[in-house]
Amino acid sequence: MDKDTLQNIIENDNETEIIEYKTNLNDATKIGEYISGLGNSAILASAPCAYLIWGVEDLTKEIVGSTFSPYTAKARFTDKRGKKSNNNIPFITYIEQYLDPRVMLDWNDSIRIDGKHLVVLTINVTKINQPIKFKDVRYIRSGTSIKRLSDFPEKERRIWQCFESSKFELEYAKTGVSYDGVFALLDIDFYVQHVEDDLRKLDQIINSLIANNIIERTEDAFNITNLGAYTLAKNLNNFPHLLQRTVRITRYGGNRKIDNAVFDKSGKMGVANAFNNMVKQIMQQIPHTEVYDEGIRRDVPKFPQIAIRELLANAIVHQDFTIGGMRPMVEIYDDRVEISNPGIPLVQPLRFLDFPPRSRNDELANLLGKFHIVEARGTGIDKVVAALEEYDLPAIKILSKGLDATQVILQEKRKFKDLSITEKNESIYWDACLKYVNGGNQINNKSLRERFKLTENDGTLISKAIANAYEAKLIKPYDVRAGRKFMTYIPYWGQSVQTKYSI
Repeated sequence: MDKDTLQNIIENDNETEIIEYKTNLNDATKIGEYISGLGNSAILASAPCAYLIWGVEDLTKEIVGSTFSPYTAKARFTDKRGKKSNNNIPFITYIEQYLDPRVMLDWNDSIRIDGKHLVVLTINVTKINQPIKFKDVRYIRSGTSIKRLSDFPEKERRIWQCFESSKFELEYAKTGVSYDGVFALLDIDFYVQHVEDDLRKLDQIINSLIANNIIERTEDAFNITNLGAYTLAKNLNNFPHLLQRTVRITRYGGNRKIDNAVFDKSGKMGVANAFNNMVKQIMQQIPHTEVYDEGIRRDVPKFPQIAIRELLANAIVHQDFTIGGMRPMVEIYDDRVEISNPGIPLVQPLRFLDFPPRSRNDELANLLGKFHIVEARGTGIDKVVAALEEYDLPAIKILSKGLDATQVILQEKRKFKDLSITEKNESIYWDACLKYVNGGNQINNKSLRERFKLTENDGTLISKAIANAYEAKLIKPYDVRAGRKFMTYIPYWGQSVQTKYSI
């Protein structure tokens, strides 16, 4: 890790389940436990690395420097009786001999910030296939504490499943399929029309399908992968184990789940060749409002199609295939739409808009990208936030539902004064994010009045809302030296004037 990357982490990230700040911790046993706990938490979060950083206060994140030196230190550790002991074994050697499996550890003790010495340990978990043990015990982060993994059986189960998830896309949905069978089972016409390759001959089509991991050639037949069947199946009844993974669309006749379902349908085709039809079905079920434009009455859907489209695509591509009994779902009520998928977010929900895109299903994401269903640039959430603002709707809600699901909620239009403080805070935060990532712009009282269709007389109302969002630590001043009348704000993770020009 270089200095700039470290500074970015310190400025933007508090301690999490994959980041730990220390000052002068030098107990080898404790450090080994941290490596196990942080590494296993990274596996659970589908993160490639975890970080242990010396020289930073954990609460204030003040850079204080550290005297710890992993390359010159000898192992100091606490024995079973709680007594601290020393030996002549080099510190790193001691750590590595008790880790199982061997983890890629990158120790960097050459970083100096503001003249102060820092040490960074990067724990790379991309090449291991089992939870990490230290001295035959597996650990996990619980909040910011280190606990035995055995005390959290559900997390332990999920970690083991993480080693299986990457196999799902390339496992076989059907084997020993003939040449004609491939064309009978998969919508090859859709594939040829939407993939950007120039495919005119049959052998070109077959080679393209193989290159994109949709099928695999054997000596005398073909195997169809889960990826190929899930995206392109003409009828998923031919692939029963994938049928339960299709999207379910439900329309309730009210605002409660106990209200009767007036529409309830699950897909039978691959998610790629059925995607546009799914969007149409959802939009047909979404409530409409009457709008009169120059005396002409029009029915306008309560929620913008672009937001529905992007969130549906995200739910499909980011689902966790290791979780059984769940599927992507779209639930439509009179006053809201809830879109959910198996699997917790890989990125902190509040950072969806600025973090680079990450997917737990790379092959699925790549293929749907070639069909222009998802975007590799990760701009989908930008479009959602912008569309909701254009429709004058409350901010998007992104929730983790336990360890198993992610849920996104779109709410119907309400007046600003009728929003809760939390809803106002979130609306202001997402507006600040959208402006910041599009040119580094800031929000202020005037821009927020325009965002919420308010007048100059509502300036006091907006000022109070800004104060609440600031108190909730969702936004911060762009320039703390600006006068109150000229104060502008950016997301809490943005770069202020003072940070940008600090030496």
